[in-house]
Amino acid sequence: MWQRTVHGDIVVGREKLALQDETRGFQEGERIAKISVWTLLALGVVEIVFSLVSGSISLLADGIDSLSDAVVSFFVWTGLRIIRRRPSRRFQFGYYKVESFTALITAIILVGVSAYIFLRSYRSLLTPAPILLPLPALVVLLGAGLGSLYRALQMRRIANRYNILSLKVDARNSIKDSSSSFVAFASVLLSTFGIHHADAIGGMLIAVYILTVAYVALRESSLVLLDEFHEPDLSREIEHLIRAHPDVMGIRDLRLRRAGPFVVGILEVEVEGNMKLNEAHEVATELETSVRARITGLRRLVVTPVPVVDPHKHPHEHYAP
Repeated sequence: MWQRTVHGDIVVGREKLALQDETRGFQEGERIAKISVWTLLALGVVEIVFSLVSGSISLLADGIDSLSDAVVSFFVWTGLRIIRRRPSRRFQFGYYKVESFTALITAIILVGVSAYIFLRSYRSLLTPAPILLPLPALVVLLGAGLGSLYRALQMRRIANRYNILSLKVDARNSIKDSSSSFVAFASVLLSTFGIHHADAIGGMLIAVYILTVAYVALRESSLVLLDEFHEPDLSREIEHLIRAHPDVMGIRDLRLRRAGPFVVGILEVEVEGNMKLNEAHEVATELETSVRARITGLRRLVVTPVPVVDPHKHPHEHYAP
């Protein structure tokens, strides 16, 4: 039931908790991304060194993949630091889209890395050679796979909890990195049994896997930057909450878009034509505050009250779910 006291302690308390949760989410994401940078950098260097000693192309591919993932995590880390800045005169709506922009840069880097690894692996496939010191290579790949998997699960948990797109991309990339290490492990293992082509094939599989992750990241980040929004369930839920208000007689033109990990929206609500200006303002404020308190991730909702009119005399477009 709606009351005129929505600005009381309950709603204010919910908003404070939401802001604290938002800040904590970015801090945790920044922390795990920073750890990821140094972890992947160390793994990549170790893998490349052992690939030069053993001559394994799949180990080299996985090492290059780890280094590229370190760069990816660096972009994510930087983006999460920037996104926490307060709005400025130049960026008056904040820096939330930096998070989507870093995800886009990440995807472009992954496309280049995939092409390079595939080319090197193809050349190795044409002239296969036995792997030297396969046992150390297997140990390194197994350790890299397990380490990447553990880090990926931690990162995905934080990304899903706080709905951070760039961290979700990094988490998927980390899962891919773990899978790549296990693919490389199987390739080196098969090479020890005399199937020398397996090493190069493993490198090519890693390249294709990287490309699929890059495609998903490119698609999602590009759509967010272009303000694409297609979440019918969320739209219907917001509409239901708006219509539940006793003074709302209809809804016009509900529009939603994503700004980084958040959703922002605008809409018009129909109210009685004889309603006073201060009463209409109070209704709009109640709706904005209460819907934001109930919808997780809704960063801003601008509600404009308009007088109800006869649809036959003044046709207009209503929001259709």
